[in-house]
Amino acid sequence: MMLEIHLYGKLRSLISEAKPNEDTVLNYEFIENETFAQLVQRLGLKPSDLGDCFLNGTLVKPGDRVSDGDRLGMFPFNMVLLCGGQHLKGHGYTRKDVDVDYY
Repeated sequence: MMLEIHLYGKLRSLISEAKPNEDTVLNYEFIENETFAQLVQRLGLKPSDLGDCFLNGTLVKPGDRVSDGDRLGMFPFNMVLLCGGQHLKGHGYTRKDVDVDYY
């Protein structure tokens, strides 16, 4: 039972042999009843490390449960929807306390 996690930007560093010109996919153990927030923690990440993330093509929220065979797309904080996606996430903040480097 596995999850397929596609990593982008700086999150590619979760896989030591990741190459910038190839897809970076982490096949990760599925745990029954795990939420996205719990998965993020298990990966050793903090919510502040993340930008927009998708579960089977839909913007994921922290309390959404992941299922066996799900595909996740995980983007770091400096890679977000053009509008920032704040209206989709249900909050109205923007981070100004982080020094974001753009490619």
